[in-house]
Amino acid sequence: MITVLRKSFLTVAAMAGMLAVFAGCDDEKEIKTKDLPGAAREFIAQYFPDESVLYAEKDRDDKTVTYNVRLSDGTEVEFDESGEWISVDCNLSPVPAGIVPAAIYTHLESYVPEGTQIFKIEKIWGGYEIEIQDGRDLIYDAEGNFVREDRG
Repeated sequence: MITVLRKSFLTVAAMAGMLAVFAGCDDEKEIKTKDLPGAAREFIAQYFPDESVLYAEKDRDDKTVTYNVRLSDGTEVEFDESGEWISVDCNLSPVPAGIVPAAIYTHLESYVPEGTQIFKIEKIWGGYEIEIQDGRDLIYDAEGNFVREDRG
């Protein structure tokens, strides 16, 4: 009985140690705005000129570096290592014009009711995923051609 308990304890301890190692692979570190890549700072200045950076974080895992930024209006932007945007989530306000490719806006004019706004855009493999105000997710290819709709 003691041998079984000892083996169980050692197994649990080994698993806990492995979890600690894997958890340590991610390195998230709060940074100052000046430490963001130049392209990220320029993007914020261009599309969110009246907002300030409340929080910026550099996230490093085994293969990639990303930057997560929260602005004073609640917008969250994720950037890649070079400072190119990966996702823009404006929560309850529309994504600023110029971020979303024109072809997507052209499709939306005929696909959704007039005045429908985009609250989130994310670059995904092969294109874009947008979230419109009624909660639908629309998928587009890299050229902005409509692919499909996902209901959240």
